[in-house]
Amino acid sequence: MRLSIFILLSYLSYTLASRKSSNAQNSVPLASRRSLHVRGGSLQSPVSTLNLIDGEEMSMTESRILSDSTVFPLTLKCSSDSKKVDVAEWVKVNRDRLVSELLPKHGAVVLRGFDVKDEEAFSRIIKSLDLEEQPYIGGNAVRTVVADRVFTSNESPPTERIPFHHEMAQVPRYPTRVMFYCQVPSREGGETPIVRSDEVCEILRGEFPDLYERFKEEGVKYVRLAPMDDDPTSALGRGWKSTFGTSSREKAEVEMKKDGFEWEWKDNDELLTKSKKLSAIRMVDGKEVFFNQVIAAYSGWNDSRNVASRAVVFGETGDLLPSATMKAFIERVNGIAVSFEWKQGDVLLIDNRQVMHSRAPFVKPRRVLASLAR
Repeated sequence: MRLSIFILLSYLSYTLASRKSSNAQNSVPLASRRSLHVRGGSLQSPVSTLNLIDGEEMSMTESRILSDSTVFPLTLKCSSDSKKVDVAEWVKVNRDRLVSELLPKHGAVVLRGFDVKDEEAFSRIIKSLDLEEQPYIGGNAVRTVVADRVFTSNESPPTERIPFHHEMAQVPRYPTRVMFYCQVPSREGGETPIVRSDEVCEILRGEFPDLYERFKEEGVKYVRLAPMDDDPTSALGRGWKSTFGTSSREKAEVEMKKDGFEWEWKDNDELLTKSKKLSAIRMVDGKEVFFNQVIAAYSGWNDSRNVASRAVVFGETGDLLPSATMKAFIERVNGIAVSFEWKQGDVLLIDNRQVMHSRAPFVKPRRVLASLAR
């Protein structure tokens, strides 16, 4: 059996002037596009060579060309009868190139058109990647385990927009890869926009130099008041019992001490935590990246217990972030993001060290699952 894979590329150019002011902050403009042909190398199949051949010319929102000519994200589409392809086996055989070459280079890779029926099929793909499992300890989102190494994505209400973030960047032990699988796409909304954090850092350094210097010199701390049990009405409603995998205060304190948290037990068994000082700008593969949860915390950590503008502070002084500057900065980040419509069976691989992701509001039903690894 021969299987051809083609790379679908499109050049996404943004026309900022055409954006309506009413939705400028949260929109991801997708203006004129053109698609290109690119020839790649080869991937190995159990029975044949899988060539990355010239892509079929077409318009799509999946990718844009970055300043260094890198395609973001790279889309690999199954062009033969997907039901005859064992995608987990294909991933296993081509694992080294996917994980060690394509993902670090492009930051994100979409597998499209393969026959990925359910959470068990996604679980097999995750195992084929042969990456160390990352436990979800210290994360804020309410999640439900549905298969081995697979759980639901953030279960917050569909009306909530989840802002850009690096997964679990608010704790010292974070995943280096994040994998998503779309089992049921929403009929409206529900995209998972992505953005390269090296590009974000370039914008920060060039257009907001004072903020850049403070982030680089001081780092940040994250402040959160967590309930005892999960609160599914909040994007950060994971209870401290789930967060630390215990119902014991003493055991939770052991985990917090490991990660350098300051903490205070409040009424109703709520837990106030403040992280240790964490870097907001880091070096990844020789490039500065805006690696943190700053945008998500500053603009999204709002619920009955927390106020987002106070959820992240500068690491040395404890000062709040400057509101006008942060608003302008977040608008710029939204303006360079890539947003694509989920298709049933899509698998999205993200290099969590260099790419932030978010979630657009949606109309139910929608089922997107996730997995974390190192």
